[in-house]
Parts: sequence; C-alpha cells; structure tokens
Amino acid sequence: MAEIFAAFNEAWMKYWAIYTKLQDQLYESLRAGREVSWLAATDQGKLREINEVQRELFSAMPRRLDYAPVSEITQDMGGAPRKIADLREALSREEEGCKDLEAAIATMKEKVDAMRKAILANEH
Repeated sequence: MAEIFAAFNEAWMKYWAIYTKLQDQLYESLRAGREVSWLAATDQGKLREINEVQRELFSAMPRRLDYAPVSEITQDMGGAPRKIADLREALSREEEGCKDLEAAIATMKEKVDAMRKAILANEH
C-alpha cells in the first residue's frame, strides 16, 4: 500500500504542477481577451457596459482550494473507496471540461483570426 500511495503522490504532484501552469495560462488568456473585448466599445457608454459584464464574469470566478489544517484531516481508510471514487468522478468531469475548453479555444482562435484579417484589410 505504501508504494501505491507513494506513486499516487508522485503523479499528483506532476498533475498539480501542470494544473497550476494551465491555470496561470488561462488567467493570461482571460486578461488578453478582456483587453480585446474593450476594443468593441464605440463610446464611453458601451465601454461601461462591457466593463460591467466583465466585472460580473470575474466575480463569478471559482474560488481557490482552501488549506486544510492537520487537525481537520481524516485518514479513515474505511472511507477511502468513496474518496477514490469521488476523485475518479472529478477527473472524468475535468476531462470532459477540457474537451469543452478545447472546442471553445478553437472557436476563439477562429474569431481572433477573423478580427486580425478584418483589421489588416481595413488598414490597406
């Protein structure tokens, strides 16, 4: 059992490193997208409207995971099968979410390319 948990912890640390790197990149993409979104403002009223929508979107950002003090950690092996099943289910939902994210990224890239082409066409 010790080897299995050690191998899991090693995999979890690799997962965590990739997850945080992706999360940082997602925040960077949000920042860049927010700035492009502002370009749609044709006047100060429209800019305020876009900014309000963005404020609402950003206020709905998921919260970060809370730290658990050692005194609140449970190591009940009787509950281990349920915890493992919960993790498996969460990873499956995450995998589906990543597929949805890939599709959204592809759509955004199409829109970015269309904007770039339109701007270049207007410059000539």
